[in-house]
Amino acid sequence: MGEITIPIKEEVYKALLMEKKDKESLSEVILRLSKKNLCIEDVVGTQILAKEDWDKVKRELKRASNLTLKKLGKERV
Repeated sequence: MGEITIPIKEEVYKALLMEKKDKESLSEVILRLSKKNLCIEDVVGTQILAKEDWDKVKRELKRASNLTLKKLGKERV
């Protein structure tokens, strides 16, 4: 299979390096991590998202939760 070059932010590159095991390529790191069931806090903990983006995600999750509860006939959280 060929190679593709993609631009990533420096903090993403550093996060990948921190996850890298001995003799593992960054491509292998990405494949390994993509197979995990990560929650959003795991991603934010690696500083891939800026605080402002995380705040938007939290608001959207709360909105989605409230819509789900409304559909179920329950009170908002």
